[in-house]
Amino acid sequence: MDEATLKKLRLLPVLAALVVVFWLWWWLAASSPTRLVFTTGSPDGLYHRLVVQLKGAVEANNPDIQIELRTSAGSRANVARLDDREAQLALVQNDAFGGSSIRSIAALYPEVLHLLVATNSTIRALGDLVGKRVGIGPVGSGTEQIVTNLLVFAGMADKTIPSHAPFQTSIRKLNQGELDAAFFLAGLGAPVIDEALQSCGLSLIPVSMQPNDSAVAPEVQARQFAQGLRVRYPHVSAHTIPLMAYGGLPLRPIPSVGVQAVLACRHDVAPEIIEVITRTLFAQRAVLSQKEPSFIYLEEQAAQSGLQFPLHAGAEDFYRRREPGFLARHAEIIGLILSLALLAWSILVWVRRWYMQRQKNRIDTYYEAVEDVIRRLHDGTDLQEIEDLEAELLKIRQRASAELVAEQLAADESFIIYQNMLNGCQAMLVRMRERIKEPPDGGKPSNSTP
Repeated sequence: MDEATLKKLRLLPVLAALVVVFWLWWWLAASSPTRLVFTTGSPDGLYHRLVVQLKGAVEANNPDIQIELRTSAGSRANVARLDDREAQLALVQNDAFGGSSIRSIAALYPEVLHLLVATNSTIRALGDLVGKRVGIGPVGSGTEQIVTNLLVFAGMADKTIPSHAPFQTSIRKLNQGELDAAFFLAGLGAPVIDEALQSCGLSLIPVSMQPNDSAVAPEVQARQFAQGLRVRYPHVSAHTIPLMAYGGLPLRPIPSVGVQAVLACRHDVAPEIIEVITRTLFAQRAVLSQKEPSFIYLEEQAAQSGLQFPLHAGAEDFYRRREPGFLARHAEIIGLILSLALLAWSILVWVRRWYMQRQKNRIDTYYEAVEDVIRRLHDGTDLQEIEDLEAELLKIRQRASAELVAEQLAADESFIIYQNMLNGCQAMLVRMRERIKEPPDGGKPSNSTP
């Protein structure tokens, strides 16, 4: 392999290191933000309003995360989107049926089942719904899911006339007498319930087999009914709608049941992304609760308790305060440092090789100069030529010594070889001088002066 090819090959480590550093710089500088699809609920519903606020908080505090919102029919539709990989984040009910791909992040607030009837209605408890037209929520909604199971538990699944309609439609039908009762699963203080009670002539009745004026306390009614329903539907819990929760109504606590609204995600979202979202959720809960009161129920211990779907590893990292290790936190900068170190090492190796090759090239010139002196020695060489060659050899020695002192040559094996050549050539000149001075017959030299 010729010298030019060798020089090109020596540049390969440097070029490779430059390519690695450039790629790493480009990746750090131009990496695109993480994009997540968040499936919410109806555009005018609480789910959607909560997610709008959460999206703003996450994106404001984490510019490398971008969230796209998509409305839906509700919890069941959200679960289906997670299972079908159509979304990475969702709000779902804790009682939702979902696949193994779904993970919980946090329980946000309780969703309480409200049962509304006309103020002048004779319906006072669940047992009075026999033969009645009952709104059970839109198809695929969380309201439909829990009410369907509740009616089966109460033995009235085939004794009512169910109606599937959105909240506002059901309220309008109640007000116009087209429905006798309607269920609404919503957070306490929901504006849609408040408006219905204040302006539509509607009233709340217990989600219980007993009317609200019985001798049993509302809290006890709620607990007894929830315990029975939990046998069939394990994720419900007892709740009471507080006294005067809606602008002075109701005038007495109303027993009911409910489920937790849960922030959920797919299992394959990166743990560090979910950890950031969970941390932002709790760090910004004061701001979030000022904009949406349902966030006031957010509390770390409750947020991770009683969840149907297992916690995502990223959420668990936040709750357990498992900080990523030093290497994980600084992986990018460590990678850059290692790449720069590789580049520096490659450059040093290349410079050293170049310097050694340069010194080798310089010592090679002295090899050639000494060899040239040796070649010029022949049988017809006279004393004058010997003196000229000795003078030339002295200049070679002086130049090499000067370059050695100036560190343009290295005192290595190559220099030792040069010295041996130089000394050998000097010895040859001495022997040649002696042979010329000594006559063949033992007399005076032939070229000596009389």
